[in-house]
Amino acid sequence: MAEPVRTVYDLASRGFDVDTGIAMCADDEEMYLEVLDAALEEGEEKIPFIRECYEKKDFDRYCIEVHGLKNAARSIGALHLSEIAKEQEFAVKENNLHLVDEGVDTLLAEYQDIVDALQELMENQ
Repeated sequence: MAEPVRTVYDLASRGFDVDTGIAMCADDEEMYLEVLDAALEEGEEKIPFIRECYEKKDFDRYCIEVHGLKNAARSIGALHLSEIAKEQEFAVKENNLHLVDEGVDTLLAEYQDIVDALQELMENQ
């Protein structure tokens, strides 16, 4: 069972590089919390949309979405998710679709874990 997420610093137990996330927010913890809240809302919409793009084989849109996810995840300190999104982005760009097929479930599961951690944090604010 994962550690409970009560403060932004508890996110470290869920794979976040909290210091990087706060640094990306001008070292302002309150701003970081606002960015995390926005990331939560976006994630709840983007996870099913990314899956839909993949299932429809709309790889142009899928590439755009994972590119955006790569940057958004990095900006909140979700560096592992950012790296997975980068791998998916480059797999599409290189037309290496078997790597997309192999990695999409990992990407979406990791993204869901991030959203779940953020949901837990926001419920404890």
